[in-house]
Amino acid sequence: MKTELRRVERTMKTREEMEKLLERMPVGCLSVTTEDGPYAVAMNYLFHNGHIYLHGAKAGRKTESLKRDPRVCFLVYEDGPQVVRDESCGISQIYKSVICSGKASLVEDTDEKKLVLKKMIGKYAPEYVSAQIIDAENVERTAVIKIAIEAMSGKTNETTPTNATLI
Repeated sequence: MKTELRRVERTMKTREEMEKLLERMPVGCLSVTTEDGPYAVAMNYLFHNGHIYLHGAKAGRKTESLKRDPRVCFLVYEDGPQVVRDESCGISQIYKSVICSGKASLVEDTDEKKLVLKKMIGKYAPEYVSAQIIDAENVERTAVIKIAIEAMSGKTNETTPTNATLI
């Protein structure tokens, strides 16, 4: 299902702006389709070389769902303050968000898995990058999921001094 933003003035203008948000945010929400319907889970992730990477257990609801149906949706957002405005209902939320849809697959290549896991450690715990915690056993027991992004859109609601007052 493809839809256009109703508030086109809030559309992020460039892919670069969307990718910067993907690189900066620590947590995203992965949505998959299970046998029982939609399932969404917040996850740490890595945006690298135009792909989204996730890691987790080799078994479980998320992994089994991806094996049945690789179509996914992934959302990141950065929230800001509530503001008072002289328009609409008078209160608005400042935010930036990016939503990606694509197909997920399990990474089987050991070298790619090691690289992704090391980069994830660099993102979340840089003091451990040089530690030898990514041994063969850890790599083997960890599922690394790669999302090939097929569509990406971004939305932003930013404040300016002329149109809002921070609450």
